[in-house]
Amino acid sequence: MSLVPPGITRVVFTVDIESYSRRLHLEQIRAQERLLRVVEHAFDNAGTEWFSRQDGGDSMLLVLRADIEQTRVVPRLLTGLREALEIDNRGRDASGRLRLRAALGEGTVHVAPTGFAGGQVIEVCRFLNSGPLKAALRASPERDLVTAVTDHIYQEIVRHGYPGLDPSGFREMLVDIPDKGFSARAWIDAPVPDPPAPAAERTGAPAPAPAGVPQKGPAAAGSPAGRERRRAPKLDVAMRSVEGLFIVSELGHNAEERHADHPPADHASDHHLADGQASGHRDAGSGRHHAADPGGRDGLGGEPADVLDDALEDLDDDYGDEEGDDAGAGDGDGSWDGWE
Repeated sequence: MSLVPPGITRVVFTVDIESYSRRLHLEQIRAQERLLRVVEHAFDNAGTEWFSRQDGGDSMLLVLRADIEQTRVVPRLLTGLREALEIDNRGRDASGRLRLRAALGEGTVHVAPTGFAGGQVIEVCRFLNSGPLKAALRASPERDLVTAVTDHIYQEIVRHGYPGLDPSGFREMLVDIPDKGFSARAWIDAPVPDPPAPAAERTGAPAPAPAGVPQKGPAAAGSPAGRERRRAPKLDVAMRSVEGLFIVSELGHNAEERHADHPPADHASDHHLADGQASGHRDAGSGRHHAADPGGRDGLGGEPADVLDDALEDLDDDYGDEEGDDAGAGDGDGSWDGWE
């Protein structure tokens, strides 16, 4: 088992160039040279040297020496960086300016085989590349540097107002990166704009349903589940109608049996109807032809099976109409994906 490198408590400082990848190759080389110069000037201004450095092309991660006076070195380090950027960018247009994000903290650091290890290293690097810090630099085009410090650095150094630090210029911000399992409070020395509102809030449109959750309301009206919800009441009404037809039909048969046993003398016209002398009629709604009811129950006569067939045929016609209405309500090709 290899020996564990010692853990040392140090100030950790990191910087990164804004929009580095947009530069041409030769411009990237010159940007790295300029970055090194401004960082060296900042350490000269602070009167110290770094203990160790890890380079990342457009960024640098530096561990400071142990024998420093933090209340003097930290303010001078940031002041020297701002001064060096001002000198370096003098006379350059917007595309040529060197603009930096910086982050600073203190904690346990291990010098590992390929770089640094430790929670404080992770924290300052997460701050450096966080959305709030990037947004703060974009929202301050007149500035060439924005800095985030950990809550520990703010409470122990910044808020006490040591020369070179203005605590009123810092804003507390929660840096939350769920996919990295990271969440910590940072203090940023520039205004941080509010995040943009979701598209649904800007347009007033309803937010899309999460994956796997059925939509509700008009958007889901043509989906298979939506059609079944609309058909359920119709099916219920149809079944109730069929039940009623059976009941009326049974009552009619009983009445016919009673009439056969005791025929009334003054109902000759009913006998003419029973003999099939009544004319048929056409249903105006469906266009289907119905024979007049031999038992004098217009529209309710016939065998129960015939009544059930007619009711189901009506219901099937309704379903067919809905299928025609719903065609093309999905993705524009007549299909329906059903879910978001």
